[in-house]
Parts: sequence; C-alpha cells; structure tokens
Amino acid sequence: MAALRRLRAAAGAAAALLPFLAGAGTTATAARGGETTPFSCSFAHSWTSCGFAAQATSPDRISEVEAAGVRGVRLETRPGDEGIAGSGGAERTDLALSPEETGCAQGVEQWWSHSLLFPHDYALPVATRADPWPWGVVFDFHHTGLEGQANFQIQVAGKPPELELAISGGPVESNGGPGSSTRRFAVGPVVKGHWYDFVYHVRWSSGGDGFFDAWVDGRRVVAYRGATLYAGQGCYLKLANYHTPVGQPVAVVHARLRRAASEAGLGLDAPP
Repeated sequence: MAALRRLRAAAGAAAALLPFLAGAGTTATAARGGETTPFSCSFAHSWTSCGFAAQATSPDRISEVEAAGVRGVRLETRPGDEGIAGSGGAERTDLALSPEETGCAQGVEQWWSHSLLFPHDYALPVATRADPWPWGVVFDFHHTGLEGQANFQIQVAGKPPELELAISGGPVESNGGPGSSTRRFAVGPVVKGHWYDFVYHVRWSSGGDGFFDAWVDGRRVVAYRGATLYAGQGCYLKLANYHTPVGQPVAVVHARLRRAASEAGLGLDAPP
C-alpha cells in the first residue's frame, strides 16, 4: 500500500531527527544507574524550557494555549508542511525530547502520564486516491534506528479512522504490515474537545521481559507482554502532529507530561 510505504519511510527517518535533538536543552537526567528520575512539563512557560526540540516548518506552528482550563502546547500543520525531519509527503509539526532525556534504554522501567486534546476543528485523516489508507500519529516513543515503526504510538487510523495504540519491538524493525511484530489496541472514535488522559507503565526491552501497560481515561486498554524496543536501540519521546495530507490545517493540543519511577510518583488524582 502506498500509505504504508510512506509511513514506513517517514517513521524510520531517525537519522534526520537526531540533529534537531542534539540542540535541545534538558531539564534533568532521565536515568542514573538505571534508576528513573522525575520529569514534568506543565507548559506553564515556553516548551523549550522543558527540553523539547521542534520539527516544524515554522515556529508559528507551535504555541502555548489554554484549553478547557488546562495549559498546553498546540501543534498545527498547514497544507504543504511536508518534508519535515524525514516526513516525506506527510505533514508534520512535532516536539521531541532527546533519547537521554527520555531515558528509554534496555532494562529501564518507567511510568509516564500525559494529556491530549483534539480541538473541535480537528480534521480526521481522509482517504484519497494517493492515500487510500490515511493515518495520523499524535504521540510516540520513536526508536533510534533508521527503518520501521515507532516502538509505541497513538494514532488515528482505519476505516472509519479511530483512535488506537500500537506497539512494536523485537530483533528486527517492524514495517507495521500483516505478520509483523506490531500490535494494535483499539481505543474508539475520536472525541473532539475532550481531554484524554493517558498513563503508561513500561519496561523497555528488546526481549521477552518487556511490558507495556496503558490506561486511557482510567480504563485499561493495553496489557502487553513482550519486546518494547528493537535490538540494540533506544527510543525518544515525541509530542506529535504527523499525518497524511487532508487539504486543511490540522491541530492537536498536548499537556501535563510527567515521568516517574512509580505510579505514586506521577501524582495522579485518580490513579488507574
């Protein structure tokens, strides 16, 4: 499929992304001696103060906003925002943490939480002759290799397009196709104007001792056991707005990003 080939090529462009990451400031060391240290970004100040690097056509595609009483960062794409950090013909406005700041490495165990909002004017992926299987990625833990699918991503895909989670890992990089290592977990139709709250408990590993548990709005959606990294690789976190073209601006809003060594360390009001 043309869309799958495009997604595979774009998702695997880590070499194009690393120069952006190298210039990013960091707010903390993600792991010391294998121990996860806290990280928090409320977007109360500029997103750069949290150590993110931009992958966007222009700085005006990224803005701090308040939505439904929550402070966050809005990522917008406009028609023609292609060829960004290896995106090929897809459109992209992403924020990336460095692999060091993310702390994603073999044997490391972490808890993460974050929130995501699709504005009321969010445009769902649209099937066209050029892209019969359209998609949109809105968050990921991207592997550090040159090919294949991210180790974890939140995406809007399918017919009709709905929200789902995907996990890939193992000895070889997954192309996301039938028979690959990629596993997908349905969340449901996209609800616009709603703050989705995500919580993850993960052990990063390219072997069978890895795991990834995920909750969406307090509901357990993923209880995956298996590889969460590719052999010999790490990963890095991305707040994303990356999709096949839809012919109009597309925006998503991210907020309340946290990492801790335990569930309690996230400070959640309503733990899963």
